[in-house]
Amino acid sequence: MGVFYVEAEMAILDEFQEFCVLECSACKQKKRTKDRKDFDYPKCNRKTALVPRCVFQIDLIDGTTTATASISAELGEKLLSMTAEDIFDITCTKRQSLSLDNVHQIFSNKVFQIELRKSSWGNSNSTHATLSILSYMEKEHTPQTTTDRNSKKLRPLEISEVDVIATTTAAGSSNTTPTFEPPTLTKKL
Repeated sequence: MGVFYVEAEMAILDEFQEFCVLECSACKQKKRTKDRKDFDYPKCNRKTALVPRCVFQIDLIDGTTTATASISAELGEKLLSMTAEDIFDITCTKRQSLSLDNVHQIFSNKVFQIELRKSSWGNSNSTHATLSILSYMEKEHTPQTTTDRNSKKLRPLEISEVDVIATTTAAGSSNTTPTFEPPTLTKKL
């Protein structure tokens, strides 16, 4: 397992995914069911009701590639602005899709600094890896200044466009050496 940071845009491209799972309140073992009845769990040796837990996939896009990461628990609830109970009620009880308009608005044209954890496991034939979002925050960026379309940009003059004229000041007596003033730059016409 490793923790690292990336800067990327975020999007939920799969809007029809399940946004929550049911799990044992004691051992956190997930159950593939939509029924919240009590279950016997051999892992924790007790009969308990299942509780919903927010978990879903987010796509991270950085201009060169797209990777999928999971986001869960309170971080996912905060992003969706709903509790896991609300998500379960909409997606499982009412069998409706979640409205993600507010999430798309949050993600729109923004880059985020994202803390990820990479987990790997394998068997004799292959190795698998998953990414989990641990935290994220919008990356601060300096706004680009906009200029008036009619305004002209200033540019330095090229040396070929300038005449250098040496100027002198008249001295009061002929014995004094003339003083030179800095050259005056004038634009050639």
